[in-house]
Parts: sequence; C-alpha cells; structure tokens
Amino acid sequence: MKIFYLALPFIFFACKTIEVATPEFRTIPLPELNNQVSTLTIPVQINLESYLKEVESTLPKAFSGAEEHCEGISFSYRFFRDPIAFTFKTDGLYYTVDGKFDLKLNYCPKCVYLFDKKGTCTIPRIYTDCGIDDPMRKVKVAYSTKINLTPKFKFDATTKLEKFDMLDPCKITVFNYDATSEVKKQVSGELIALEKEIDKQIESVDIRSSMKDVWNELQEPLPIESYGFLYLQPKALSLGKLAFSNNKVNIDLNLTVAPMVVTEKLTFQRTALPDMQPFKKTNGLDMTLDIDASYDSLSAIISESLRDKEFVFKKKKVVIKNIVIKGALDSTIVFAVTFEGAKSGTVFLVGKPTIDEESQRVSIRDIAFDIETKSVLLKTAKWMFNDKIISEIQKVATYDLRVMLDDAKKTISKQLKGTITDGVEMEGEINNILVKSLHLTNSHLVIRTNILGELKLKLY
Repeated sequence: MKIFYLALPFIFFACKTIEVATPEFRTIPLPELNNQVSTLTIPVQINLESYLKEVESTLPKAFSGAEEHCEGISFSYRFFRDPIAFTFKTDGLYYTVDGKFDLKLNYCPKCVYLFDKKGTCTIPRIYTDCGIDDPMRKVKVAYSTKINLTPKFKFDATTKLEKFDMLDPCKITVFNYDATSEVKKQVSGELIALEKEIDKQIESVDIRSSMKDVWNELQEPLPIESYGFLYLQPKALSLGKLAFSNNKVNIDLNLTVAPMVVTEKLTFQRTALPDMQPFKKTNGLDMTLDIDASYDSLSAIISESLRDKEFVFKKKKVVIKNIVIKGALDSTIVFAVTFEGAKSGTVFLVGKPTIDEESQRVSIRDIAFDIETKSVLLKTAKWMFNDKIISEIQKVATYDLRVMLDDAKKTISKQLKGTITDGVEMEGEINNILVKSLHLTNSHLVIRTNILGELKLKLY
C-alpha cells in the first residue's frame, strides 16, 4: 500500500500531462530569384560650358592673307575676331562671331616685262587702303554644329559656316573698285578652314571616362535599410537623341538592368563598359524582392489573440497559454500550442500559408494536428481531438501584408535617393509592391514580391 501512495503522484502527473515529440523540420529549397530585366530611362545632362571655353581659346583669333600681281589689283588684309558667343538650340550648337578687317590695295593698269621677269608697271602704282586710317570694317560670321554621340561614347561633330555678312562695304573710289567680294572670298576660305578645327576640339571632349565611372558605380550594391542590398546589375546601354539648352547637352540614356535585393553582399565580377546598343523604349523599374517575415513576429499576432482563451471539451477545460510557429514541414508551417487545465502540455499543428493577391493578405489554411500529435491524443486525450482549437486558430491566422509592404515601399524609396558618386545623383521611387509567392525557411516566411517604380540618374 505504501508503494502505491509513493507512485500515485507519478501516475497522476502522467495522466494529466501530454507529451508529444517535436516534429523534425524540413524545408523546400527557396527557388532562385528570377530577376526581371528592366530598362530605366536616365536623363544625362552634360555641362559643356567649360569645354566650350577651351574650344574658344584654342581657335585662332586673327589671320591674314595677300595676293600680289604686277598688273591689276594687288592686296593684303588682316582679320580679327571677337570672342565666340555660343548659343544652344534643340537640335545643335549655334554661335556667332563678330569680326573686323583692314585692307591694303595697289593698282597697276599695265605691266611690261622687257627688263624684269616680274614686270614693271608703266605708270606709278596707285596705293590705297580700307580700314587703315579709318575704322576697321565690320563683319558678322555665324556657324552651326551638329553633334552626335558614337557607340564608343565619343562626340561626332559637323560644323558649317552658315553666314558671313560684310557690314561695312570696302569700296575703293580711286579706281572705282569694290573690294568687298574679294575680301569675302579670301576670309571665307579661312573661316571655312576653321570648321575642322572646331570639330576637332568638340570631339576631344571626354565623355567615355565619365560613363565608365558611372557604369562601375552602378555595379556596386546599394544598402537598403532592414532588407539587405540592392544590386542593379547593369547589362546594356542605349541612347536617345541629343538635345541642347543653356550650355548643356541632354541625353536620354536607357540602362538595361536585372535588379534584385538580397540580404547579404554578393561576390561579383565587375563588367567593362559596353558599347551602346540601339535605343529601346523604357518600361521603368521592375524587380523581384524577397521580404522576410520572422516566425517570431507572426507568432506574436496569433498568440496575442488566443492567449488565456478557454476551451471546454466534454466538461474538461483547457487554457491556451502560448502559440509559437516553430518551423516548417515542407510547405506547411508548424505551430506549437502550449496549454494548461484538465490536461497540460504542448501539441503541434500544421497549416499551409496561402496568399490572396487581390487583398494582399496571407492566411494559414488547412490547419490540422501534426501526425505525432494526432497519435498521442488518440491514446491519451481523445476528447481533445476535435476542431475547436483548430477553428479558433484558423480565425486569427490571417496577416494583412499591406502595412509591411507600405513600410518596404517607403524604406526602399528613401534609399533610392542620394549621391552615388561625385557628380552623380540618383532619384528613385517605388510605386507598387505586389506579393507573388510564399516560401518557408526554418525561421522565416519569405514573401516574394514584384516591385514597380522609377529610377533616374543625374550627371553633373
């Protein structure tokens, strides 16, 4: 009898406590990110002011010429230009140059070559000038330059003399000679020769080095607070038409990227700046992002709703003390439900997470007792084996993701604004985040999303 009383507490405890072995967790490998290829329109602005000043300084500011004849009119001239006034229009570069010239002339009506192979004027030569003792004669010159960008990121310039107006005619009254046309012919030749020099100077502007720096920086990871790192993974470049305004060249550069967000930095091989591709229509930022929702945070939502909730089974009462998501079993989540009352212990349930794409809510469906739990209950507490607990958990096992997605949208948008490197600013905005699929790990519910937005870069 004494032995019976000593064993009674153990028998009582064994009858009151339910012990279930913890399931062996296992997960289906997370599928690799299938990155969406996006084409981003990047307005690139190149300030040409400093380059044009250099072009202006290298061009000759004066030149001269002469033609000597024994018979007829001989002349010599000097031409001086003012600083070039550059003007930008939508389709190219236009500029005017104010200039002035002077002219010396002499005239011989008839030459003889009897005693001198060079000839001798039969009468004393008549000498006169234009713009020597009186003000120099004024002219106005105008050029246009069409500029394209080659696949090697080099400027290709074509300059043309558009206008050469003689504002002050140079008419010599002594022998009734209008020198204007001759001077214009001579000076025009020199001005046309400047076209190639202007092209050479503009084509020497180094755009490729700047683009290489930008390309390298775009391959670096961008930290996204709380989510990891954004890799743009640039693949190709294409350019639209050049537009000019206010000493600047504006180019719509389309950058093809395969962006993704990962939790840790990746080891990657930097690629060299490729040649430009044909211009493509942009479709904006389109990328895949995995958002991790920890089981701890999800457990807190359910446990808060069901903690201390009482259930009565055939006059036997149990009280839920805690519900925790312990892990995953293939594509199902495993819940550990701790309870007290007529029986105490921990049982395990499984449920499958599903997503409603329209409402952006995740629900745990098809909740049921784990196989081991089911076996133990049938042996020790068959009265607990019903759907009361399951139905209550089912009611609260819904997670509205919109708050989480809105937070992610704001956080990522914030990180997409700022300086990438000296002279390069980034402006980005996430417009929408859509949940596409759910995946389970040992510690997180992975919410795979599709992100749509815009991204721009400014070069200074």
